[in-house]
Amino acid sequence: MMKNSSNLKINGLSTICKVVILVIALLCQSFHAVKTSAQKIVPVSADSTFSVESFRQLPTDVSAFIDAVRDLNGEACALVKVVAPPDFAFSSPLGIVKRSDEVGEIWLYLPKGTKTLTLKHPKWGVLRDYPLGMKLESRMTYEMRLRVPQTSVVEMHDTVIYTKTVVDTVTVAPAKRVVQLHAYTLLSASMHTDGPSWGIMLALMRRHGCYIHASTNLHSSPTTTGSCDRSGYMTGDGGHKPYYTGCTQTAEYALTAGLIHRLSCHLNIFEGIGYANQTTSWQLAESEGGGWLRNDGLTHKGVAAELGILVQIGKIGISASTLTIAGKQWQGCIGVGVCLGKSGVVKRKQKSNHYSH
Repeated sequence: MMKNSSNLKINGLSTICKVVILVIALLCQSFHAVKTSAQKIVPVSADSTFSVESFRQLPTDVSAFIDAVRDLNGEACALVKVVAPPDFAFSSPLGIVKRSDEVGEIWLYLPKGTKTLTLKHPKWGVLRDYPLGMKLESRMTYEMRLRVPQTSVVEMHDTVIYTKTVVDTVTVAPAKRVVQLHAYTLLSASMHTDGPSWGIMLALMRRHGCYIHASTNLHSSPTTTGSCDRSGYMTGDGGHKPYYTGCTQTAEYALTAGLIHRLSCHLNIFEGIGYANQTTSWQLAESEGGGWLRNDGLTHKGVAAELGILVQIGKIGISASTLTIAGKQWQGCIGVGVCLGKSGVVKRKQKSNHYSH
């Protein structure tokens, strides 16, 4: 009897131990399942539809009045500014006259009298025949605001990721406007009191440049035996005025150089200095022994200055200038020639600066 009682106690204890072990195993499995589920990313379901948040008239907006768009009947349209992403599409019973995608909004030009509008989106579906609550008026501006779905995600994790961002900065320099290198070659004629002089003018430039101008009357000065004043009285001979044949001869040459500047695609201005000489000689009569006297009153030499303009018409260049010898003798000059090369303006890209940090 005592032996059976001991066996019953031992079996009872064994059963209790098995139950305890089973409960502990179930708790461990449940804890592992909870820990595993805590590391998953749980997306929050988003609303898959959109709606019209507000529709109102903008009485102070004159966009539809200033930039009027007309329908097929020639009447000015109403303008509806839809604050929505650009992937929306629209339709109405009277049609859409014009659509313009602006920054942050879509401009719809609708015929006068439109009362409903259908809105479509490739992902969020269709809102058909939305009532505007009024008839749209011609040249009036309206605003429609849409409430679009927003997908939010709640992340639950215990992982920290470190990232390094390399930022490259490229500074793009604006294109530089450059005038192409070109040249002018002109034949010139100078008019003065003692006849014309002939010359040539050369210029090389971009927006600025240089030029050289040489001219002569193709005559040489004769050998003189003395000099006289402007009236013909000999110098150094007691003011004696000899007899002359009436024949005079003038030798003239001028050389100037300077700068030329571009004022526009057709107009240039140039200025320069140099040296010029104009010698006038009078022929003595045979009774005076013949020969020539230099007329100092009509002879000029010294620093020359020139100022003028050069007009380009196509490939033809035309110049007009004024030249003076020491401010005592003046002459006007005109020239005609050609332009060598292209004188237009081109854009050249400048070197970009690249920075990494």
